[in-house]
Amino acid sequence: MNGLLSILLGIIVLFPFIITIAFLVGMRKLGKAPAAVVGKAADFTTPFLFFSVYITSMTIFGKGTGFYITAIALLLAIFIAVIERIKQKEFKITRVVQKTWRLYFLLLSLSYIVLLIIGVSFKITEYVK
Repeated sequence: MNGLLSILLGIIVLFPFIITIAFLVGMRKLGKAPAAVVGKAADFTTPFLFFSVYITSMTIFGKGTGFYITAIALLLAIFIAVIERIKQKEFKITRVVQKTWRLYFLLLSLSYIVLLIIGVSFKITEYVK
């Protein structure tokens, strides 16, 4: 049972979009419109993307990239909060957190795809040599 759980967790961490698809399918089965739950699916997937990007970058580069991922996430949160404070008269922290979390989803998704391409390219060149 423990081995099965670790394999399942490994698959979820390495392929976070399985969670997004499963969430969307589950909401569809419950009768919710896909357009209404896409944001919630992104919100639910974002923590797994953080782990996936970290593990994939560690696998490819072999260096601790956790500090850089965390630093960039914090700087983005501060930047979005400052921009929101300048643009809006009424500062709502929930709006800032939601915008930041969705931006994390987009950036981490892009990072994950780029890292997969880089990893596959490295393995192909390693195999050819």
